[in-house]
Amino acid sequence: MNPEVNRMSVLTRPAVLLAGVTLTAGLLVAPGAAWAADTTTSLTAAQMRTALRAVATASTTAGAGGWAGVTDITVTFPGQSITVKDTLNVDPVNGRFGQVSSVTGEGSESRFAAEGQGYWTQAGYSEAKALKMMGKSGIKYVFAADKKRKLSQYLRDSELDMASMVDYFVTPGTKTVHDDGSVDYKVTENAGSVTVVMHTTGKGVLTAVDMSATGLTGGTVFTYAPQTVTLPAAAESLDAATVNKGVAYLDMARTVQAAAQNGAASTRKAAKGRTVKVATLRKLVRKDVTGANRSVGVTMVNVKDVTGGVRVSATNPWTRKSVAYTVKASGRKVVVKKV
Repeated sequence: MNPEVNRMSVLTRPAVLLAGVTLTAGLLVAPGAAWAADTTTSLTAAQMRTALRAVATASTTAGAGGWAGVTDITVTFPGQSITVKDTLNVDPVNGRFGQVSSVTGEGSESRFAAEGQGYWTQAGYSEAKALKMMGKSGIKYVFAADKKRKLSQYLRDSELDMASMVDYFVTPGTKTVHDDGSVDYKVTENAGSVTVVMHTTGKGVLTAVDMSATGLTGGTVFTYAPQTVTLPAAAESLDAATVNKGVAYLDMARTVQAAAQNGAASTRKAAKGRTVKVATLRKLVRKDVTGANRSVGVTMVNVKDVTGGVRVSATNPWTRKSVAYTVKASGRKVVVKKV
């Protein structure tokens, strides 16, 4: 996966939450098909909020035993077409969800959550690189333990719950009742350039969300039935703290160098052109090293007193490679040297 163009993170939510994609595209709406016997009324933003809250409640009730959302959207930019495919499976009975997403040219990724356990995300570019460095190339997922968070909170935080559409689409729109009792709620975004239509049953259960614009086709279909979500195996998962530590060590050399150079700069500033005091140098370099370790979230860089100053160093616990610099006082100067 290309680390410089990570469209995956932008385009991997159900269509009900993909309005942001079309807003940035500045796309023009295409008209939808009409039913034989429609009754359409206009709704204010407040009325739309009330209606969508009712849909969210009815849909949540319908999905109490499980539900799924399948998204298939194609976005066309000048000279390029991106297809987003996303499958979301939610198992409220066992407190689990799983999501598999793919974007043209960017591969696929998946994530999972389970009440009483935590959250799994597929290792990204830097994480995969760190895992290889750590000798753990077989690890595919990063696991963040969280025994207190409920499934509803995971879904809400990830903007995957149906109730999130209340926040996204509470604008003036229309309500169309069809002759079979089903209802469509239509809103427009981006000054009317994007149309979003939410289809519901006569009982207000969300069945699909369509998005209409020039250069964009597709939507999400929702089904309500028990879902089976298989969580990543322990053998292919590693805790987030360890993975994050590995990622930090990828930049060990740069971190040590920066700590030494920043400490030297702080010492020069404090000396104000006068003779540099070794005690002051040691104090200020240690302060900058503490800041460096705090910024990477790992106690990586060490400081040791040497004649005339300090030695700033770190050793990678997996590769055993080391990097070190000395920072020493020399009259009115501060000398930084790699050793």
